[in-house]
Amino acid sequence: MKKIFVTLAAVLFVLSFAVSAFAIHAEIPAETQSVVAKGATQITLGGEIRFRGWYNNNLGTPHSSAVTGVPQDGNSKGYYDGRVRLNVDAQVTPNVQGYVQLETATSSDVYTWGNFNSKPTTMSILQAWILYKGTGLFGFNSGLKVGHMPLKLSEGQFFDHTKFGDDAIVFFMDPNKQVHIGLLTIKFSEALSGDNTDDTDGYVGLMTYKINDKNTVGLNYTYLNNSDADFDLSNLGLHANGNISGIGYKAEVDFQFGDIGKSPSDADFSGWALMLAGNYKMDPVNLRASFAYGSGDNDAFDDNIDQFQTFVSNNHNYTFVYDYRATTTAGAIGTGIANTTYYNLGIDYAASKDINLSLDGYILRASKTGALEDVLGRNVSKNAGWEVDAAVKYNVAKNLTYGVTLGYFKSGSFYEDVYGNDKEGATVLNNVLTLSF
Repeated sequence: MKKIFVTLAAVLFVLSFAVSAFAIHAEIPAETQSVVAKGATQITLGGEIRFRGWYNNNLGTPHSSAVTGVPQDGNSKGYYDGRVRLNVDAQVTPNVQGYVQLETATSSDVYTWGNFNSKPTTMSILQAWILYKGTGLFGFNSGLKVGHMPLKLSEGQFFDHTKFGDDAIVFFMDPNKQVHIGLLTIKFSEALSGDNTDDTDGYVGLMTYKINDKNTVGLNYTYLNNSDADFDLSNLGLHANGNISGIGYKAEVDFQFGDIGKSPSDADFSGWALMLAGNYKMDPVNLRASFAYGSGDNDAFDDNIDQFQTFVSNNHNYTFVYDYRATTTAGAIGTGIANTTYYNLGIDYAASKDINLSLDGYILRASKTGALEDVLGRNVSKNAGWEVDAAVKYNVAKNLTYGVTLGYFKSGSFYEDVYGNDKEGATVLNNVLTLSF
């Protein structure tokens, strides 16, 4: 049973923390007019207003399980939510920039419609950072970025916190046009300010190499540590993306090692993951295919944590229902590729200059079920089911878009074996109206 409790501690502790290498913020439309302050400072105001309508069927708290998001007969609901973002971009000099972005809500990024005769919500800081860059220090471009910022590592398979961001110090340099080097330190958790051993800190080193204008390769190393918890997790990642003879591609592989707990009750991390994706564009059609594998745990009682540890925000990462709204084969909502294998075929179609359509099909499987079989005392199928997603996006007017996404997830025998559900299909319908300015 040692493995079960150590793994549970690892999941509860680790899933709250992550580390990355690139800061990303929403682009300001080129037509936006700047507000000029005193001196040479240029201040640009921008933002976004978004409203969404949701309909979920057979997805929610199931009748026979305390776990939310398991496909189950009933639990249909519909609702609307909203999100408001306001940002200020201050270009003080060509080398000095400050950026602040406010967003509705606190624990989430949205507010649900229905507050009768009252203000919808409060505003929180989504981004606040200072950037200094130039060629004066080394004779080539380098810079320092400090503050709270959205972060993502390579293709986002291991880590993607672009939804809420983290507090970080980012140092980067570009020795030439082909090489980019980044070093990060991130404060994930500060328990007692006078005690350094109870903090959770992250450190990242990365390098990308641009082979030519169309192809890039890279590697990165992430180290997470908390001394009081005896927690050490390392992730080594390799990735590539580009285009060869008209065929676009992206790939990523990650290997994890480290441990949590003190001997003889410690457990070793040994998860890994692989993603391969390609596309071929023949205007107005774009054909896509992808495969991904995230390791799972096949033994509940050994001293290895074989399941790939993911640190991703609850976003639409690949599938619209299984990955984004449902409980995955890793046992929670929004776990990314952990203990999941998927096969995907998709197609995009540009019906006109303003209308884009897409259709995706997925086959989903649990990578490993041995640990669940050890705990439950019965056979567990790896068949997680299949999913079909369809979407349309319409550019209504300048900076105003309307989109509709429909996903249907037919759960497989895995959910019947683990949760006792009756293999009901889960449907999620989402329509979004967004104005950026």
